Amino acid sequence: MNWSSISFVSWPLALGVAAVAVPALILLYLLKLRRRDMEISTTLLWKKAVQDLQANAPLQRLRKNILLFLQLLVLAALIFALAEPVMKSASFTGQKHVILIDRSASMATLDASDNPNRRETRLEEAKRQALVMVESLREPGLIAKATNAIGDEAMVIAFDNVSDVRQSFTSDKQKLRAAIESITQSDAPTSMGEAMRLAKAHAPKRLHVENNQTQVIEGLSGGAPISIHLFSDGRVPDADAAKPSPEDSFVFHRIGSEKSGNVGITSVRAQRSYENPNALSFFVGLQNSDPAERTVDVELVVEGSVAAIKQVTMPGATKPAADGVNPAAPPKPDQPQGANADVSGDEQQRITSDLNPGVGGVVFNVEREDALLAEIRLRAPTGSGGDLDAFPTDDRVYVNAGPAKRLRVAIVTSGSLFLSSALAGLPLAELKTVTPAEYKALADKGTTLPADVIILDGTLPAASGNAPAAGLPPGRYLILNAVPTPKTANEQSPPPLTDKGKGGNATIVDWQRTHPALRNVGLDSVFLAETRDVDVRPGSTAVTLARTERGPAIIELSSGPTRALIVPFDIGATNWPLDVSFVVFLASAIDYLGGESLAGSTDTPQMGSTISERLPAGATDIRLLGPGETSEATLTPLPDGSVVFGPVRRAGVYRLSWKGPAAPGDLTESSRSVRRVPANLLDAPESVVASKQTIALASRVVNAAGSDAFKGDQKLWPWLLLACAAMLMVEWYVYNKKTHL
Repeated sequence: MNWSSISFVSWPLALGVAAVAVPALILLYLLKLRRRDMEISTTLLWKKAVQDLQANAPLQRLRKNILLFLQLLVLAALIFALAEPVMKSASFTGQKHVILIDRSASMATLDASDNPNRRETRLEEAKRQALVMVESLREPGLIAKATNAIGDEAMVIAFDNVSDVRQSFTSDKQKLRAAIESITQSDAPTSMGEAMRLAKAHAPKRLHVENNQTQVIEGLSGGAPISIHLFSDGRVPDADAAKPSPEDSFVFHRIGSEKSGNVGITSVRAQRSYENPNALSFFVGLQNSDPAERTVDVELVVEGSVAAIKQVTMPGATKPAADGVNPAAPPKPDQPQGANADVSGDEQQRITSDLNPGVGGVVFNVEREDALLAEIRLRAPTGSGGDLDAFPTDDRVYVNAGPAKRLRVAIVTSGSLFLSSALAGLPLAELKTVTPAEYKALADKGTTLPADVIILDGTLPAASGNAPAAGLPPGRYLILNAVPTPKTANEQSPPPLTDKGKGGNATIVDWQRTHPALRNVGLDSVFLAETRDVDVRPGSTAVTLARTERGPAIIELSSGPTRALIVPFDIGATNWPLDVSFVVFLASAIDYLGGESLAGSTDTPQMGSTISERLPAGATDIRLLGPGETSEATLTPLPDGSVVFGPVRRAGVYRLSWKGPAAPGDLTESSRSVRRVPANLLDAPESVVASKQTIALASRVVNAAGSDAFKGDQKLWPWLLLACAAMLMVEWYVYNKKTHL
């Protein structure tokens, strides 16, 4: 520990006490003792008393006295204790400290303890070190207001891919301890950007005073610099975007071992064969961040029963090629201090270049026609004993598989060669084509087409203005060359879509590439000779999925039991049917619309994301039970019948239950429908758990601080009080010994 100086917090108080107490003590030894008159037979034994009586002055000469010396030492110790001396640390700077605690998934790695018999997570160690730092914060003096002596203040921020302030700036150590102890483990990935923004938002602002009016200058900090303390393993992918103020210090407290390797599951997908829907395949992607080759057993568990076990050998992680180093290395700091030291170019290259993990995978094939929940887990090879690795979070994933079903599709068209040709090659249970007149005749009879998805080509169903979704009756629709609108206008509830007629030519410039109907579709080469201008009312149940420079090109409309994908323009007036993306879009759209009626048909969500589930029409009393939780939360459905919850923080299976009908694949338990929603980590960077010795910020490179970096100023007054007590005991012994003699 580097101690720079000793300071006194309450030196004015000590100086005042010393000015009174020291002279008073010495004066007591200068004064003569006042004796009582007593009659005695002889003064032979009272020579000293006689000598005192012979003195006429009230004061006497100060003699050598061990008691006076000891009492002066006791008084000096008390005076110095009142001055509250502290030994200042050169490495613990600033009066305001921001404590950033990483609670992301990698902080659950069990390598924080050096004791092999005690497995401790990195988060537990981070909290322990943060508590030690809080205890080391400087406190204000006993008479802080009179001496203008102030202590340190700190705030606590916990973060994974989102951040929250657990405690704003305070010098109350009890509140800081409670805030740190309340932080719990998350399975979400890491992102420090929001945490840094919160730290800057709570930092003192620069003030501008003019004409007796004070204004806060946003974006500029004021007052004393702050010290930012990051308690993390350094696995922060967006660290290069974090930019502390130049005057602020940044201290990185590394948690965990840089030698920890890990084998984990980074992707999983369940897929049924188009030709044989009963054939179900599970595709599992694996990653090994250990430099050594690893062999693991991959186990498939279906509805609680082990279905298959496969042994996989994973190659070890390798060093990246020399030309694979990130060229955009963060600049060196201009004025490094403490841990914020410059590093050489070779060292910078080592910092920014992790090992490339070894990758592999395994495929499980089973024959099941019913919906199921599968669990895929990793374990050490049979007979090896022990745990697989120190990071168990990514060793287990869950995935839903919907029931085997071929979709029935009906086309309502006056004749379209493009649609018939594109749909003929899809593995459908039934493909039926009807004319608009036949479709209307069925509607007049009160019946509907027996199809899971209805494709409307240039036509719309007859419906009243009271239909739930822009005049569409309940069902799943893919609408081409038409815009559904209600028959009657309602000023209180304006329609979600407004058809403004045909427009000029255009190209598609943007689309939601993550939407299930557009995920594998490329639309950048699609040219529209004639468009249709459509207005989408903000806040309605209509969402734009793709747009041209003139407006929406593909729209999703949903309301309760009605769902539709709308392509308002005429596909015959485009080059789209000549592109393979048109066939891909039709297959994805039909699968998306038809699959919406099946439980577990959506992709497995990842940690930190928000989950949306569409429940059957009429679902009420909707409740959610998370993994490891004992109490249920109540959810309110959105106007389109879906429920949203999250962001999810814990990996596992979430259970949605409600009163009402169940979709195929849902369970029925105690007169309630139940849907199981799995959520997994599935984050390759987060599965690399070797801690980093150095973290590269946008403006500086910070080395991990030593174990004593968070130790604050050491208080010396408790030791002075102990010395005072010891000297009092010595003085008592000397006094009694002298009196006895």
